[in-house]
Amino acid sequence: MDPLNFFLFFVFLRPILTNGEICPVFSCGNVIVDFPFRLPYSPHCCGNPNFNLSCRIGQHNLLDQTIINLPISGDFRVHAIIYSTAKLLITDPCIPKGLLQGFHLSGTPFHPPYPETYIFLNCSSQSNISMVYPGIRFSCLSGINFSIWGIPTIDYNSSSSLSWCVEIAKIMVPLRNPNHRYFIDDIVLKWKHPGGFSSGTKYALIFILGTPITLIVLCIIVYNVFPCCDHGQQPNVEISSFTGEQTVNGLDGSRIEAYPITLLGENFKLSRPNDNTCQYVYRNMKPKSP
Repeated sequence: MDPLNFFLFFVFLRPILTNGEICPVFSCGNVIVDFPFRLPYSPHCCGNPNFNLSCRIGQHNLLDQTIINLPISGDFRVHAIIYSTAKLLITDPCIPKGLLQGFHLSGTPFHPPYPETYIFLNCSSQSNISMVYPGIRFSCLSGINFSIWGIPTIDYNSSSSLSWCVEIAKIMVPLRNPNHRYFIDDIVLKWKHPGGFSSGTKYALIFILGTPITLIVLCIIVYNVFPCCDHGQQPNVEISSFTGEQTVNGLDGSRIEAYPITLLGENFKLSRPNDNTCQYVYRNMKPKSP
């Protein structure tokens, strides 16, 4: 494929390919709904079916109540979702009532981070159990003639005399904080990440992976469309420099010195005429003037 066509294909097709994977972030009231949670009108590929939520009409006829349905325990209102720590805060007008009716997390991806077991007691209206145990009175369950109390089992001693109370249940309560045993206004649950990425993470991955690929494609296009030209480049001309060697007639100095030297007389005659040795005579030598 031509680099330019490949680049156009990559740029314009990428949003189409990723459109089904990048899920919009919804909100219901003050609750942000992002992966793994989903709403009924979220795209089919967004979220996880085990994290279904619904948005219902609350006060002032506004869709501002985020609801989660736990298969056995029923519906609870979502107070907040903390994605950084994978925590879900759920609440209800009467949390103790939901707990008393049976709060189970089987079949859900949630688990209690701080479970605490409580003893629920039904006491006469005149009794004040807090004089004996550090307990919680559930006003939403209490009536004119009776009061419902909750005591952490860690503080409860069954041998103590509570003749005015009847134990009605032993219930596990998911606390928000292990140090807040005497406040049950909401329930905190954690979940294990089911795999996949949130919208923010997906956008970050596309940016991190897509940018280098785009730059590489651009470089390929520039390299092919605008090839490098060596302007002003001239062929190399090798200029051979010949140094004219001077021709010297005769023998050089070293050769001359190699021959034996014979001194001539004033008339340029050999001192030994019978000497048949070939002698070299300097031409420029002149006889000594008288």
